Amino acid sequence: MKVLRKQELETSSIQVGDQIIIQLTGFGEFTATAQKITDKGTLFLFDDCVAEQPMNKKYTNKGGYEKSDLCKWINDVLLAAFPKDLRDRIDNLTIPTYGQMFGHDDWYNDVMEPDDDEQLPLMKKRKNRIVDFNDDYEWYWLKNATKKEVSAADFAFVYDNGYANYLSASDSIGVRPVFWLVK
Repeated sequence: MKVLRKQELETSSIQVGDQIIIQLTGFGEFTATAQKITDKGTLFLFDDCVAEQPMNKKYTNKGGYEKSDLCKWINDVLLAAFPKDLRDRIDNLTIPTYGQMFGHDDWYNDVMEPDDDEQLPLMKKRKNRIVDFNDDYEWYWLKNATKKEVSAADFAFVYDNGYANYLSASDSIGVRPVFWLVK
């Protein structure tokens, strides 16, 4: 009989699919899975949401993710919650893009502000796009704002069923962090 067994071990060689456990002060304990490995380091995506936040307090996507209230919260509050040994090696703590989760398709081309990201291999399976928050399935934000001709107030998100849509920036939904752990 074939079985898959998860086993905790010490290693200096991370592989795609490996999980790390992260204790976030004030938020709890979470796992993050290695999604991509390059010379820069390893891209980790949290397996679940760590909080619910609006993208912006006001009903706007002006300035995109980089000028959003959520970006400021991630940089000021969430990053500070990481253990110092990890925090010192984290580069670009953020949220995923549409491209990372779904690749690029006609709907994306018609509705979303573009990104240059390729779909992460593990995100090709819808079950890996479905997440939890407080023991319930959760919607969560993506970085992409909608094109101005679609709406000047929406951002992309992932439904609790693993599919995409867009939603008012002032709504509170899940935050599923992604970050580079550099060497």
